[in-house]
Amino acid sequence: MDTSDPSRPGAEAAPAEPPAGTPVQPPAEAPAEAPAKTPAPGRRPRGLTTLIVACAALVGVVGGTATGYAIQAERKPTPLPALSQADLAYPAKALPESKRPAPLPAEHDTAVKANGDLRKLLVGKPKGFREASGYFVNGVSPQDGWLSPGGRSLEYTEPGEVLVDSVRNGIRRVAAANWQRGEYEYVAVRLVQFRPGAVAEAQAEAADSRWDAATRTRSGHEEGREVKAGSGAGFFVYEPDAKPGYLTVYGARAVGYRGDVMFDLHFSDTKPLSEKAIKDLALKQLERL
Repeated sequence: MDTSDPSRPGAEAAPAEPPAGTPVQPPAEAPAEAPAKTPAPGRRPRGLTTLIVACAALVGVVGGTATGYAIQAERKPTPLPALSQADLAYPAKALPESKRPAPLPAEHDTAVKANGDLRKLLVGKPKGFREASGYFVNGVSPQDGWLSPGGRSLEYTEPGEVLVDSVRNGIRRVAAANWQRGEYEYVAVRLVQFRPGAVAEAQAEAADSRWDAATRTRSGHEEGREVKAGSGAGFFVYEPDAKPGYLTVYGARAVGYRGDVMFDLHFSDTKPLSEKAIKDLALKQLERL
């Protein structure tokens, strides 16, 4: 028995049941709506972002520069510090002849000495030696005490490179002497002068020669020996050249410079060389310059 009352507040009416045997029809479904088409996004022009960033940077730079100029224009100018150098003072008139300092004596003026006969600055021939026709295997003999830049370059393993460097550095002339004592003892002296005022070239040439000599120096003596303290001149004793079937050759070299002249002394013998004799001859050559 159904006790529900549809007339009471809050009560719901019960749906009427269909009679028995009546087929139940399923509720009609609402037609599905077609999905809305999404419009394709617009394609941004290529490089637009880069152009926008570049324009923004340009505007920032221009704006910052203008602002900086405006700020600087409103500031008071900063006064420059006073010059520390006082006004140069000159004498009212030149010194009279009686009060002028005497010129440097010629014997103390290296420029005057070197501008004369360069051959006269060659160190004297050591005792017991005689004139020799040659010293270097591929070199040429000096002519009347002179050696051409080309002839000097032949005394090196790479003559073309040496000649080019010598001409570039302003080589002027070469005074040379070759001496011999006994059968195998030789001494060769080279005075290489560069153009006037090229003191740095003579110094550089001496430094290169020292480096070349150091590469052949016997072990433990690579730094060489000083000819005179503070003179920049040095001598190097080579590692003996011993080959099977040949006489052992002992060699040495002394290098230095004064003014625009570089001196280069070479020694060789089939017997060990005296370091004292090498140093003494190099010192005499240094003193003559």
